[in-house]
Amino acid sequence: MILGGQGGVGQLFAELLGDEGEVTLVDLRASTPPSGTFAMVADACRPSPQLIAELADADVVIVALPEEVGAAAIEAAAAHLPRGALIAETLSVKSTIAGPLATAAERHGLEALGVNPMFAPDLGFPGRPVLVSEVRGGSRCRRLGMLIEERGGRLVRISIPEHDRLTASLQVATHASLLAFGLASKALGADVATLVAAAPPPHRTLLALLARIITGTPEVYRDIQAAHPYAHEARRAVSDAITQLDDAATSTSAARFEEILAELAEWLGPERERLAGDCAELFAHLTDIVVLEPTDDMTARPFCTPP
Repeated sequence: MILGGQGGVGQLFAELLGDEGEVTLVDLRASTPPSGTFAMVADACRPSPQLIAELADADVVIVALPEEVGAAAIEAAAAHLPRGALIAETLSVKSTIAGPLATAAERHGLEALGVNPMFAPDLGFPGRPVLVSEVRGGSRCRRLGMLIEERGGRLVRISIPEHDRLTASLQVATHASLLAFGLASKALGADVATLVAAAPPPHRTLLALLARIITGTPEVYRDIQAAHPYAHEARRAVSDAITQLDDAATSTSAARFEEILAELAEWLGPERERLAGDCAELFAHLTDIVVLEPTDDMTARPFCTPP
């Protein structure tokens, strides 16, 4: 059973579990379910008699719901699951949900797992990392991990405290940096069409990443910035880093700037060469030519006087 089955993450796990048995998608919205699945309109936090009956027969429940209702849904579902069933949540913040999940699993004799796909659901599992935090392990936890790996996902096993520290960098600082880059570029007043036409590969890549965020769901990105326990700390780290860079760039000596690069090179360590290779491969795909249509302003002021 997938609680929040009509969302992107819910659909991702519904497809993953399709060959394991019947999959029921539970959501507040009515929709036509994908082939091989069943849909149920119900409130996961206030189970109806029909939902309670389905829960009593479930082997695995995936909670793919927003953080504000995740804990209530876990508590409500766990009370009706058979002993030995697996309840797994997919929230991007684990520290707030770990306690309720562990308590529910212990009280009702369930396996419990925290899962966090580190990619947009439409990209699919192949080649993508999935963070896994075991709360109360067992055979069904192992089976879910095997299914993810069989679909090409890369499991990264990590504790609950490590998870949120890691995602502060992976998500909060990454998105904050990209949004700050966009705000700074806008403030500098450059025409976007001209930027795209003139952009070297690093700038083009950042513009593309910014566009992916802007065309996504605002609530998803706000939740990462607002709900993460280390969000303020991560943004402060980004802000402090800009200040350090500004101080180094405006210093009369080049030594501090060189020190910053050396410190980062040491931090990257043995991953540095492989990551540089990844960048070169990425840039190789940005070879399409963008034709900048001439504007009235450009034609009015030619670069040279025609003979």
